[in-house]
Amino acid sequence: MKPGLSYSFRLEKQYFDCIDDRGNCFIIYRVELHLFFIKIHYSELNFCDSYNITTGKSSLRKTVNPESGELLNYINTPLDLRGSWKRIDGSLPSYLFRDSENRELIWNCHHPKALTDIAHNGRTFRGYGYGETLFLTIKPWNLPIEELRWGRFLSDEYTIIWINWKGTHPLNKLYCNGKEYNDALFENDRINFDAGNYFLIFTETAVIRKGKLSSLFSEIPWMKIFINNRILNISENKFKSKSILSHNSEIKASGWSLYEIVRWKN
Repeated sequence: MKPGLSYSFRLEKQYFDCIDDRGNCFIIYRVELHLFFIKIHYSELNFCDSYNITTGKSSLRKTVNPESGELLNYINTPLDLRGSWKRIDGSLPSYLFRDSENRELIWNCHHPKALTDIAHNGRTFRGYGYGETLFLTIKPWNLPIEELRWGRFLSDEYTIIWINWKGTHPLNKLYCNGKEYNDALFENDRINFDAGNYFLIFTETAVIRKGKLSSLFSEIPWMKIFINNRILNISENKFKSKSILSHNSEIKASGWSLYEIVRWKN
């Protein structure tokens, strides 16, 4: 928060993930919400195994904020989770959106690709992972977005991160090995960019989570009093997919993608 400014709403959301070679997938959230005089801590784990069976846990207990240096360590005892993310690609430029009242959204992709180890439920998983932090003093229901597409594809040779907004403040950014492109076109099973020279094709896609955001408030139903219906009615669809990257019709890499499509409804 900037000195001298006081906000009735402040949200910091950290997101981490990992997929191993077999398709065992972790999606982890750590949230700290300041809402007027209330401070809420929330963490969530979604685990989608190699058979595409998804299980989840959540907790309202406070957890230690992991450092976002080259090596990020995160321990969450209620979720039976211990993970480390060692950055192997440089962080991406932070994106800032500021409204007319100087309230902000800051997207910080500090670990676009990391060597990741996760211990969970008596097992250890290793694969490529990703980490970002989102900071908002804008209430999410006031964001100028109607649809969000976000995702990442990681392989030995390539790191591709995309973020796309539709609405009154459109945004279209895709980073391929750190280079920014602004012409990505999205279809159900693929993305093309660089004037159609690159294609990222999704195969064997599995749904990790699908539904309205209101389901997340089942543990703290009283929070719905403070949350605008535009947020409660958001539809969120998360996917994992084997993926193939081609350039000028030549296959360049294969790996796993994680991506989501989020739609705001009034």
